[in-house]
Amino acid sequence: MIAEVLLNSIFLEELVSKYIAKKLIFMNISKIIIPAFLFLVGSFLNAQKIAVVDVQKTFDGYQKVKDARERLDRSKKIAVEELEIFKDELEKIVKELKEMEEKLRNPNIESSDLKTKYQEKLKKAKEKQEDMVAYDKRAKATIAQRQRNLLVEHLDDIRDAVKKVSTAKGVDLVVNASETQLGVFYFSEKLDITKDVIVTLNAGAKK
Repeated sequence: MIAEVLLNSIFLEELVSKYIAKKLIFMNISKIIIPAFLFLVGSFLNAQKIAVVDVQKTFDGYQKVKDARERLDRSKKIAVEELEIFKDELEKIVKELKEMEEKLRNPNIESSDLKTKYQEKLKKAKEKQEDMVAYDKRAKATIAQRQRNLLVEHLDDIRDAVKKVSTAKGVDLVVNASETQLGVFYFSEKLDITKDVIVTLNAGAKK
């Protein structure tokens, strides 16, 4: 029995020794591999050249966008002028209706023919008002759609300009630094390529 206990004890000691040896080897390897891995990741990140561009500022500075906005402003002005014409015509009809109502209240004036004209004029006023409301809705919808299309229509141009500037400067990653982008809270001015992108965009727009 004592011999068996001694043998078991020796066997356990060997197992424990082997386990401790493996653990030490693993720890030594980890001490080498993990720092090496972190060093490689850090080196990779350091090797990447990052820049920022304010897409909103770029958009506002693009000459094609400025031209499109001027055309849009002219369309807005025309729409407002058309609505003013509608209002003037409607006010004129309303004024005529009021004059007819005054005459209809006068018992000394034959009202049968006047009533017919009044109803026709009232119908015309309603149609004019409906036309004005319909035109206002169409104009607002059209202008709103054109405003939404502004960025979509010129986004590819902005992307191409960013790509050209980035390639020329050897930049690997460009981040949008517009004020609406809450992901960027600070960046050094030397990383900002917005002006270069605007220059590139407008140079292409002149062709």
